[in-house]
Amino acid sequence: MTRSYTVAKGVYTFPGETAQLQLRVVQRGRYGQLFALATFLTPDGKGVLAQGRGDLSAPRFQHEIAAQAAQRNSRQTAIYEDAILAASLALQNDPDVSPALPPPAIVRCVDFIKGVRPSGPAVVDGLLERGGLYGLASKPKCGKTLLAMNLAVDVSRGNPWLGRPTRQGRAILFQLEDSERTLKKRLEAMTGGSFPQDLWIHATPFKLAPETYDATVEACRGASLIICDPIIQAGEVQDWNSQAEVRGTYDLWRRLARDTDAAVVVAAHHRKMSGDFGDQMAGSIQAQATVDGILELYRDSHLEKLERKLSFTGRDWADKEYEVIRLDPTTLTWTCSGTFKQAMEAEKEVRRAEKREEVLASLPDAAPGLTYEQLEATTGLGRNRIRDSLEALGNRVAKGGKPRSPRDPLRFWRAA
Repeated sequence: MTRSYTVAKGVYTFPGETAQLQLRVVQRGRYGQLFALATFLTPDGKGVLAQGRGDLSAPRFQHEIAAQAAQRNSRQTAIYEDAILAASLALQNDPDVSPALPPPAIVRCVDFIKGVRPSGPAVVDGLLERGGLYGLASKPKCGKTLLAMNLAVDVSRGNPWLGRPTRQGRAILFQLEDSERTLKKRLEAMTGGSFPQDLWIHATPFKLAPETYDATVEACRGASLIICDPIIQAGEVQDWNSQAEVRGTYDLWRRLARDTDAAVVVAAHHRKMSGDFGDQMAGSIQAQATVDGILELYRDSHLEKLERKLSFTGRDWADKEYEVIRLDPTTLTWTCSGTFKQAMEAEKEVRRAEKREEVLASLPDAAPGLTYEQLEATTGLGRNRIRDSLEALGNRVAKGGKPRSPRDPLRFWRAA
């Protein structure tokens, strides 16, 4: 077969009159797409016009790198887009980068069951298991980074997290968004300056990609918990609406969970849309489908400023009630305050108590008192609400008159 390109030390070079295209670290994705580090050079190979990594067949990636090259070489973007597309098509039949997909591995059920390695103790009881991949999502500035750091600190110490027992083990934090000073300040507040020996931090730029995967596995071996915050900083996704790209990024973190036997938690932002059960997670539907469970933080108008609603959506989780967690601004630690249902009932009881006091305050100190009609006019409340309030006030209210009597209706006043 005659090639329109040359290969030397893993570098694929496509010559051209306008530019030379070089592709490095060319790898086939799960769905047949080709990922590579693409570099446009001047025809003599000495000057760099553009560089980027992505899916060679993705129009967005083609346009972005083509626009870079065209801007530096005063050419039309279509020239460079066509060059990338041609390279992608040429490599589809290259056996070095397009290996045949493996045949189906079909075994008897009993043999399959015997071959499955039993799971170790849960990292967080009833929630995070070793070898599982989990998502943690919220809108920006909602507190998910603090929650993730709390989780890492508690697991490294073996302390309960949100009221749930943990198994003490090594916790690794890939903190890819906040500054080192911010991380230091937060960790000092959370730990009181007594830093856990089993807590490890990576706080410099990082990408989990095929070329860094093996080294990452070795670095994380022995950990029981791995947290990446946020996943958008640790992947090479060009288009977060692309199912293939998003699935490829999440699959690498899933593989990491399996190969290290650690619980892996990846943080993601919510999109500007409504929804529950992972619908707001940034990325295509693959972001929801790949993870074993999703924890989501929400602000709620029914809660106080330092409180959040926490939801749980998971394959193997029984239906879990929404919980309310509260932040201690001094220690930057989230604690569970009960279920969201309990919080709503407590809020209703507060409102009911306020109405009762409003009704009591409207009553005179002595007979003959006020009728229902007079109380409705005074308080603006409906009769049922007034009746419930009067019954709840009990012996704090005195009454006279007769029910349904036009001449001597029921009247109410404050008891002495």
